[in-house]
Amino acid sequence: MAKGKKLFEYRAGNALPFGVMKVTGGVQFAVHLPKHNNMFLNLYKKGKKNPDCQIALTEKFRMGGGYFVVVCKAEEAEDSRSIEEILSQDYEYLYEVDGKEFVDPYAGYVTGREQWGKRVPQTHPVRGGISIEEFDWKGDVPLRIPYSDLILYQLHVRGYTKHVSSKVKHKGTFRGLMEKIPYMKDLGINGVVLLPSYEFCEVEADDSVIRMDTNAGTARTDRQITDHKVNYWGYGAKETFYFAPKAAYCSHQKSPSAEFKEMVQAFHYNGIEVILDIYFAPGTNIFLMTDCLRSWALKYHVDGFRVNQNVMPLLNVASDPILSDVKMLASYWDMNMLHNAGVSGQKNGMGEYNEGFMNDARRFLKGDEGMVEKVVRYFSRNYDEYSVVNFITHVNGFTMMDLVSYDVKHNQGNGEMNRDGTEYNYSWNCGTEGRTKKKSILDRRMVQIRNAFLMLLTSQGTPMILAGDELGNSQSGNNNAYCQDNAITWINWNMTKMAVEIHEFVKKIILLRKSFQVLHQNHQIRMMDTLSCGMPDLSIHGVQAWRPDYSNYSRMLGMLYYGEYVEERKGRSVYIIYNMYWQAKSFDLPNLPYGRAWRVIVDSYANTFDDSLLKIKKKPVSKRSKKGKRQAELQKKTVVPPRSVVIFVEI
Repeated sequence: MAKGKKLFEYRAGNALPFGVMKVTGGVQFAVHLPKHNNMFLNLYKKGKKNPDCQIALTEKFRMGGGYFVVVCKAEEAEDSRSIEEILSQDYEYLYEVDGKEFVDPYAGYVTGREQWGKRVPQTHPVRGGISIEEFDWKGDVPLRIPYSDLILYQLHVRGYTKHVSSKVKHKGTFRGLMEKIPYMKDLGINGVVLLPSYEFCEVEADDSVIRMDTNAGTARTDRQITDHKVNYWGYGAKETFYFAPKAAYCSHQKSPSAEFKEMVQAFHYNGIEVILDIYFAPGTNIFLMTDCLRSWALKYHVDGFRVNQNVMPLLNVASDPILSDVKMLASYWDMNMLHNAGVSGQKNGMGEYNEGFMNDARRFLKGDEGMVEKVVRYFSRNYDEYSVVNFITHVNGFTMMDLVSYDVKHNQGNGEMNRDGTEYNYSWNCGTEGRTKKKSILDRRMVQIRNAFLMLLTSQGTPMILAGDELGNSQSGNNNAYCQDNAITWINWNMTKMAVEIHEFVKKIILLRKSFQVLHQNHQIRMMDTLSCGMPDLSIHGVQAWRPDYSNYSRMLGMLYYGEYVEERKGRSVYIIYNMYWQAKSFDLPNLPYGRAWRVIVDSYANTFDDSLLKIKKKPVSKRSKKGKRQAELQKKTVVPPRSVVIFVEI
């Protein structure tokens, strides 16, 4: 029998999905449970220690391995509110099996986790909240921006606006992100990749933390510093509820569910997609994972996901009638396996996300040998059956500023004696480790940062920028800041001279990318003359035109994207020269049809950008003349400064 029966009645339900949902005449609680002798649904009044109502999960509620209970308002109840209002406003719930209680893994709202970094007292354990409010989406639909037009921006919900310099009202929250939408639009990005934003336990029990005493150079145990670690990123947390937006990321003006929906709605209104990074723990039920992704797509209008495919089978994703229509980022796609299963490629759904581009671009950037042929593949990579996402920095590793400021990691603050984090950063400190006031080194670092952004934003595929890189943010050499919830990982919004310079450059190169379709084509590059126009879609050059230099010692590369292959054969050609050698080099310029010429639009060494060349219309081909011949002769060669990138556009 149930306690409080004057308020509640209950009957058997029969509807999926699991979790809590409104049904005709009441609210349904559905859960999958192995069969045990004593199973209960416990309803608690908020703040109370003991359940106000305990419902035994008997055979009459069971269908297969699931139990479905519809809680209704009793006829004799004196409360004038609806059952939905009573439960959502006054109650929480837990399930109990053989005397042990647990939170519903399908809970769409989890109480007791509202304060970031606070251990939940035993007097108020974590419970499932009842979130069944209606939300007016006002006609919102998924944006479905093609991968070729996306510019992604990876960020941490808390760290993006937590710093005092962010100047937002609701720091570290979903609403704080909404306050920064004008900045993101102005920068030019149209897709955000959010680190885990579902409910996870960020407080990791750890009675003592080993830290490195940088003064003495010896390890010590210091219990006064901290008695626990913070799982700042959210990956691999011990207690995770994948269906619930994280309550600590909510400003608490409304429920986490409502605030997350408002955030997605605001991003969509401004033409920005929302992609969630969801890390499923090993052993997670496949049915639960599929239901989770469907829930975020259908209930929250999320545009896509990044998943760890070692746990979540991609065949389930690619063949699912709901998930096959959203963006899905994974380390790789086994197309043979999918074809054998009767699943075709989804160009606007499947995205490859791995560190291949990052590693080779970094090595080319710092001048390693034998990299030219490898980066040609990565810079021009694009497939017909699925898309690729490129990045030079992401959450796990150095920031862009640290990539050019440190040769080795400096993770002493993590409490693991600098043994955590990758040893292979493929970085170069440009002459001295860490911070410096030496102008020659600072200038060299700024050129390298511009080079890196040019490599990223002029390559085929979808570029992804790590939030803060466009402002020169540093983590002081920490390449594994998973436990750093402080100024190391929070974005510093102070617009120093350096931050302004980098920001303006990135903004301009994003505009360059959007202005030239040859830089973001939506089909595979063939490197052949498929139009019979006399030029391939992409040609590779060395210091001599039409002669690529793939030798081991080469650090010089030219890539010519021919404009005839885009915009109904009216696009303008772009020629990109990379000189990663430490001395200036003379490069031949490939010939253009008569009447057309090359003009420099970007020079990373001189930090110049000629925006007047963005909107110039392509000239028609003219007949050969002495003037045209002289002009072509004047443009046969160009000298490219050391460790720099120069981009020419056709006029």
